[in-house]
Amino acid sequence: MKVLTLVIPVYNTEKYVKRCLDSILIEDVLEDIEVITVNDGSKDGSVEILRRYEKMYPNSVVVIDKENGGHGSTVNAGLEKATGKYFRVIDSDDWVNSHDFVTFVNKLKNEDADLVVTNYRKELIYSGESEYLEYTDLEDDVLYDFDEIDLGILKGEYFVMATSTYKTELLRRAKLKLFEKTFYVDMQYNIIPIPELKTFKFLDLDIYRYFIGRPGQSMDLANFVRNRAQHEKVMKFLVEFYCERKETLSKNKNEYISLILYYMLTTNYYIYCVYCKKGNSEIRKEIMSFDKYLKEKDNELYKRLYAVGQVKYNRKTNFFFTRFCPNFFSKWINFIGKVLRG
Repeated sequence: MKVLTLVIPVYNTEKYVKRCLDSILIEDVLEDIEVITVNDGSKDGSVEILRRYEKMYPNSVVVIDKENGGHGSTVNAGLEKATGKYFRVIDSDDWVNSHDFVTFVNKLKNEDADLVVTNYRKELIYSGESEYLEYTDLEDDVLYDFDEIDLGILKGEYFVMATSTYKTELLRRAKLKLFEKTFYVDMQYNIIPIPELKTFKFLDLDIYRYFIGRPGQSMDLANFVRNRAQHEKVMKFLVEFYCERKETLSKNKNEYISLILYYMLTTNYYIYCVYCKKGNSEIRKEIMSFDKYLKEKDNELYKRLYAVGQVKYNRKTNFFFTRFCPNFFSKWINFIGKVLRG
């Protein structure tokens, strides 16, 4: 059995995919890794590059060539075929720090934690900066019981796709299946496995390089607004996923998932109450409908959002400013907050 399966979703990334694969396919760990590249209906030369790597590394690289189904469909396809003990996703425009990656794979050979967490960097293309993100209060190479830890050591952070390596069997036990043809499914990946999670370990290694700023990325603010229906689709799924399980979850898992949902909900409201440069009646109807949905579905999550100024005051005005000028109202709220804080 391979120690680690790496799934590489590929869509029109011929300019970047070679960098990604070269950072992973290191001689010292070739026998220990399975690299499943999933071509998601690319229209450029990506699949030809993947085929060349498959020929060069026949015992390590597998190519799945399929019709376009979105990022979630590639993870689903990779998980279905995965044979490694552990499972990790690396997007094809991202890459890894090869030196620490070799150390990481070697450590996994003797590992049995359900989840192994590492650090990562955001590579900000337009500014040329590299932002290092690390879990500063977690101890290196210590096995944690998720239900027993003080979640305060995470300092309000949570484990994301770029930092997470799960046992493959845990993901299958959790019945992980991401939405297809939908953005923001990484949030499903961050939440769905948690009810099955028992142990995790942090390895103080600088592994992932998250490439930010490429045109067309779903995290771009304009794309948030354009794809708001997809964000809401994922949001509703996860709210209902949580509501169906909250009574049986441990205290830590309940708190942890609700924290992630709070951040997601904040983003969902910001799409309407801040990011829109010009509001309209349809946008107002959409956020009012979602606000009503959330109140009916989980009043605790609903009330928690009162801590967010833009949500609190838009609710008081029945979301009037999402139609008038949400961006202006956001700036005004921030200004008033600064005045009140002195």
